[in-house]
Amino acid sequence: MVLSSSLGAAVWVSALVVGLEQSAAAPQQPIPRFELTPAEIELYKGAHTLIDWTPREIHQCPYLHKLRPVAGQEALETVLERVGDTVAGQLRDFPRIACDEVIFESLPGLGAYDLNGMREPTRYLKYRYIVIPQASFDIPAFDEYRTDLDGKPIDALRMRGLAMTSSKYASTSLYFSPSDQGDSRFRYFGTERLRDRECHVVGFAQVPARARRIIRFRTQRETAGLLCQGLGWIDSETSQILRITVWLLAPRMDIGMSSQSSTVDFSPVKPIGLDRELWMPREVAVVLVFQGKPLRNTYRYSNYQLFRVESTIKPES
Repeated sequence: MVLSSSLGAAVWVSALVVGLEQSAAAPQQPIPRFELTPAEIELYKGAHTLIDWTPREIHQCPYLHKLRPVAGQEALETVLERVGDTVAGQLRDFPRIACDEVIFESLPGLGAYDLNGMREPTRYLKYRYIVIPQASFDIPAFDEYRTDLDGKPIDALRMRGLAMTSSKYASTSLYFSPSDQGDSRFRYFGTERLRDRECHVVGFAQVPARARRIIRFRTQRETAGLLCQGLGWIDSETSQILRITVWLLAPRMDIGMSSQSSTVDFSPVKPIGLDRELWMPREVAVVLVFQGKPLRNTYRYSNYQLFRVESTIKPES
């Protein structure tokens, strides 16, 4: 995920990047790993995560109001094995994909804005969104970036004055890939219906000493590494991921970030030019509170198709 934000005079939040810094120019080159500092690892070691939630905390979670909870963890191993196989299956021979993206932005004090829902966006913009499989040292990765409607890559820091931009949401499903599962602790919470499908609800929390898929938080003044925790809604019949909600493993008041959350809804699509179905983001909602200021964006994706481009074209750094 990539977030950029102009708050106050000239403060830009650029790049809550789920995964590793990537380039579309050389998809076969391994991606260098971004690592936490020792101080960041220590900060996260004391985090209270959803893995240790009490029944009361589960009941109070706004994402689990319709949960049918279970006390035991007997189903966890099987659910993780099946969803891992499903994610790995989609990664095999994953093509280069492009789609249409519309970004709806809401800001406090402009239009009707509420942290629990966006009633009226203050503006919206249209882009082309590109997803390209990338080689990495030891975990799967996607390069995800934007172009304008003419195909020119766009620097996230210069997206026509948007207060916040984000990306890397196709990559969110990779938290459940077989290669990533050893980097997190997991908990089976129970079942819940979502979009008329019975779903297993599984929580995860990254382990600071093992996590490799690190969120890069970058401003014009500093760079920080973030870890996350979250919930996945996994279809009980197909083991496809229908939704993932992630939030910070711990607040990062040292950099002014008190909270950040994103909810990614996945749907089956058959990109033009491809003879098989892929599960890709359909809509994403992101809420960030940075330096005491709340921001919210909604992203909608459509018109998926195979992406072809000259190898000399790459995202601006």
